[in-house]
Amino acid sequence: MIRDLNDTMVFVHVVRLGSFTAAAHALQIPKTTVSRRVRELEQAIGVQLLRRTTRQLSLTEAGAVYFDQCKDIAATLEHAERAVHQLRDGPRGWLRVTVPYSFGISWFSPLISGFRQAYPEIQLEILASHVPLDLVGGEIDVALRLGVLPDSSLVARRLASYATGIYAAPHYIKHHGQPATPDALIEHRTLVLHQARRDVGYVWPLRKAGAKQRNYLVEPSIIANDPALLRDALCAGEGLSLGMDHSMQADVEAGRLCRVLPEWIGPPQDLNAVTAREHLPSPKVTAFIGFLKAHMSAQQDRS
Repeated sequence: MIRDLNDTMVFVHVVRLGSFTAAAHALQIPKTTVSRRVRELEQAIGVQLLRRTTRQLSLTEAGAVYFDQCKDIAATLEHAERAVHQLRDGPRGWLRVTVPYSFGISWFSPLISGFRQAYPEIQLEILASHVPLDLVGGEIDVALRLGVLPDSSLVARRLASYATGIYAAPHYIKHHGQPATPDALIEHRTLVLHQARRDVGYVWPLRKAGAKQRNYLVEPSIIANDPALLRDALCAGEGLSLGMDHSMQADVEAGRLCRVLPEWIGPPQDLNAVTAREHLPSPKVTAFIGFLKAHMSAQQDRS
């Protein structure tokens, strides 16, 4: 059993920085203390970890193995210490967030000012995108994503779940009628998203309350990668579209759209706050997700 984990931390610093002198300077302790701690670590383990000469410092075979196993532990401890210091001082710094384009404009954009007022020491960088961005490679703190999360290396926290249904403009229904059953959808013009593509063609998953979901073929007249691109065409009577009730509500209330096959519902769209998997989420990420959850809870209480 190692008596003091600090000895391991000192050893890792010596290897990373290449000398006892550099490690002593970085740790702000005497060089003699660095040398003593490494020596005590070797005695505790029972093997030599470093070869010391007047000009050179190198790892033994055992030292290389030990460093390889301990370097991540040291990094985790340093990260934990920084996180605790940040928590003590409060959430602060730049927060890099990515959002779906249309959802970011309609849902997230109105929340920005309220979040900044609640956390004035957090600066926001917002990336709106039609496709999911790489969180790790893009150094993104949080991604707001709709739908299923396929990557198990990421952590998703569900913020809300939105019902979906089929909508059309009164103008379209007046001139083309509306389907009596989902099987009749194939006879109508539809406005669809790219993700509706399957091997058999474009499909809409639908079900009645309490029944199993089934895929129904549709014939697209317009295909897009973002629902905002379909809105004007939908309101102009270009066809039927499957979308979130939440997004269609304002147009329904204004008489620009109406529900088609109202007893049939599409798959719910979950809104997730997605982060890379890490041991300790930073205070600014925790504050951001907590703010969104509080907003969703207040919104549900009002509805």
